[in-house]
Parts: sequence; structure tokens; C-alpha cells
Amino acid sequence: MKIKMKLMYAVVLALVTFAFVGCSKDKDEPIQKGGSIDAAVGTYKGSIKIAGVDKMFDKILVVTKVSDGVLKAEVSDKSLKLPVKQFNVVNNMNISIQTAGVSPEGSFLFDVKNKTLLCQGEETNAGDIFYTFEGTKQ
Repeated sequence: MKIKMKLMYAVVLALVTFAFVGCSKDKDEPIQKGGSIDAAVGTYKGSIKIAGVDKMFDKILVVTKVSDGVLKAEVSDKSLKLPVKQFNVVNNMNISIQTAGVSPEGSFLFDVKNKTLLCQGEETNAGDIFYTFEGTKQ
């Protein structure tokens, strides 16, 4: 009986040992990205709300690609003196293309299905103006 118990303990110990050393994911897997940010590149028509000023309609915002994870947003109406903003963005599984984390530049949210954009430019330098743009890709 003692031999059977010792044999059983040895088998259990062996199984536990294999459970901790078998088939583990020791490799560093690459971070999965949702895809390209190219869908957000383009011209948008919509409204701009500037702090302390009435909402303005039929304004144009142009979004261009700087690199694989960076988009640049520029309001076409130079008389508004709104700064050009660059946003670090990610493709959220082709549902949206959005600011990656908290960005001092502001926020960028493009709805891939509806082709709508919500972009907020934060004040990052003296003289910058906070604004919100809401529009649709043309």
C-alpha cells in the first residue's frame, strides 16, 4: 500500500511539474494593430466651434498622413488662425481611427462606417485656440 501511495505521489508531482513547464508563450508576440489609418485621410466638410465664438458651418478640414501612426489635421480657412495639429492614432479594428491614448494635441475620432470625424485641437502653445470640428468625409 505504501508503494502505491508513493507511486501515486510521484505521478502527481510529475504531472504538476509538466503543467508549469509545458507549452507556454515565452515568445514576445508583436502588438496587434487594427490595420491602416489611410481611411481617415481626406477632406472633411462640417462645423467648427471655437471657444467664445459662435459655431461656424461649411468649413473644410484636410487630414493627411504623416507616417504609419500619425495624421495631420489642418483647417483650410487660414483667417481663423487655427494651428495645424498632428495626432498619434491607431486603427481600432476598422471600426474607428482614433487618438492613441491621451494626446496633448487634442483628440481625433474617425468613424470608419459613417465616415464622420470629431476632431478637437487643444491649446499647446501660447496663442493657440481650442476648437472642435465635426464633419463628414467628402
